[in-house]
Amino acid sequence: MSSPSSGGPVWAKRVGDAAIGAENVAFCAGWDVRARPEADHALIPHDLSVNAAHAIMLGEQGILTDAERRAILDALLAIRDHHAAGGAILRPDCEDVHMSVEALVTEKAGAGMGGRLHTGRSRNDQVATDMRLWLRDEAAGRAAEIALLIETLLDHAATHAASPCPGFTHMQPGMISTWGHWAAAYAARLLRGLAAFGAVVDALDECPLGAAASYGSRWPTNRERTAALLGFARPTNNTVDAIWARGELEARFAFAAAQLLGHLSGIGQDLILLSTPPRDWVRLPDEFVTGSSIMPQKRNPDFAEVTRAKAAAAAGIVQAFLGIATAAPLGYNRDTQWTKYLALDIAEEVRGAARIYAGVFDRLDVRTAKMRDACREGFLNATDVADFLAASRGLAFRDCYRVLGRAVKRCEEAGELTLDAINAELAELGTESKPLAPEEMAALTDPEKLVAARTQTGSPNPANVRASIEVLRAESSELAEGIAKKAAAWHAAIDGLWKLAAQD
Repeated sequence: MSSPSSGGPVWAKRVGDAAIGAENVAFCAGWDVRARPEADHALIPHDLSVNAAHAIMLGEQGILTDAERRAILDALLAIRDHHAAGGAILRPDCEDVHMSVEALVTEKAGAGMGGRLHTGRSRNDQVATDMRLWLRDEAAGRAAEIALLIETLLDHAATHAASPCPGFTHMQPGMISTWGHWAAAYAARLLRGLAAFGAVVDALDECPLGAAASYGSRWPTNRERTAALLGFARPTNNTVDAIWARGELEARFAFAAAQLLGHLSGIGQDLILLSTPPRDWVRLPDEFVTGSSIMPQKRNPDFAEVTRAKAAAAAGIVQAFLGIATAAPLGYNRDTQWTKYLALDIAEEVRGAARIYAGVFDRLDVRTAKMRDACREGFLNATDVADFLAASRGLAFRDCYRVLGRAVKRCEEAGELTLDAINAELAELGTESKPLAPEEMAALTDPEKLVAARTQTGSPNPANVRASIEVLRAESSELAEGIAKKAAAWHAAIDGLWKLAAQD
């Protein structure tokens, strides 16, 4: 029997060992059995790139001699190799990643070299630049995950464009829709999340390096050069704002992350409700359910429940960002150091979430027959009947609304509208309009015919669902490709930076 000591969950046999989704288990387990590294560990590769760009620029400007520049760059290359091999970089006695790297440069390049590397800059512009480099990778990574989920949802929606299902408002039966219409709505919502991360990527395209502590430096540094070496479009326009704005772009990233988790939380809640008996309209894939340590039959939607918690935690982080920024005076303030921790925390919560949901929808089992049968419950055709009567009998919609309201009351025991009940209420209306015919009533109880009759743009009419899918697919592809192109450009810039650093 599988047990913790044998390396698998106690509930593994419920779904089968081969079906256990390792990524889903890790997503749901959080930090329970996994350690997190030091905060500045995430900044090490970016800080090394910032140092290399600064050293190259200082050499080009004649602020470092050729020998000094070469010694510093060789030291940075060695430190980079050491880090890539898993070697330790951070030193508690050096306070942060910046001083740790400076100390290592001095050890490898000779006395005073780490200090010379610090010429014309401050830790303030250094960490601000490190954070922007880290943030742009995180924002582009989340955008790619959202794009994958949108594509998966649109494929799923296309498959079920004509699969009737109940539509709800207030979680009560509303009108008949299609499951494809429902899934496409998820994609439309997530498209805004993709755009939000794209806006963060755009906002991150200015480089703070060279702003120093807030007020620049008398050294003849070239901020345009370091910005280009690091793949930024330009340096920041104001040196005070470059430092004062620390935490602001992190907050924008946090808001985009919180919004995404909120969207996923709503989707997850739907999946919980629709996969739970007595509905059981969808069956969650084995790879994305977990089990109980005592109840062997359980198939728990933990990923969706965990997403609810992550969304709540993310909302709190956004509030913390706003609180730190409140009334912050001009220039650098140490409060902003905590925005780094908040950004790392929310990045940890959102990373991989959209990819989990893409896996769920890629393998989701939709019970279309059950969904169609459920369309006969809850008087879901009442609005369509009222619309049909108003259009075909020349009656005011509000009169037809009252007719259907009373007909529903007559039919509560039967559980669905009957021809006799509707015609009885039409007669009591006191009009001379002809009663509904049996063939008309048959069409008004057919789910496929009801959704086909709604022809406006964006409606659940299958043809319109397919048209909306193509629009969403094009918009998502354009956004995702734009972000990916920018990411490729800055990765190429960083690669070029290190090639230049390695040249004699």
